[in-house]
Amino acid sequence: MPYVIMTVLLIRGALLPGAADGLLYYIKPSISALSKPQVWYEAAQQVFFSVGAGFGVHLSYASYNNFNNNCYRDCLITSLVNAFTSFYSGLVIFTYLGYMAFKQKTDIGTVATDGPGLVFQVYPEAVATLPGSQFWSCLFFLMLISLGAKNTLTAPSTL
Repeated sequence: MPYVIMTVLLIRGALLPGAADGLLYYIKPSISALSKPQVWYEAAQQVFFSVGAGFGVHLSYASYNNFNNNCYRDCLITSLVNAFTSFYSGLVIFTYLGYMAFKQKTDIGTVATDGPGLVFQVYPEAVATLPGSQFWSCLFFLMLISLGAKNTLTAPSTL
């Protein structure tokens, strides 16, 4: 479900004015920013945060599979899918950040703040641009709730 919704949002976002600027901002790195330690700290924090959500799955691969199962391969696949999902959702977000910057006549870097609140700023704007936005907003937030419930229910116990 998340990939279907993100694909619909990406297609719609690519048709909006300013989307190309957002994608270029996402893909083209700022060389001067790469020299700042804070950028590397936040990048490492994002990687550990996103892999940490799948850590319970990795433990399950190691614990509950057949003895001869290649759990290294399984963990590598889940990590690659996780990285692809992060990159793909970044494409979606930055098409809409480009659109929002175009609409507000400002720089893309100042459109939205960073952090987890970004999903509650950019994606509602993205869903609002779709025809039948009420249907899409219900579907989107249902998806967010189901992903959050799935991660909560599959988290390893600390007992």
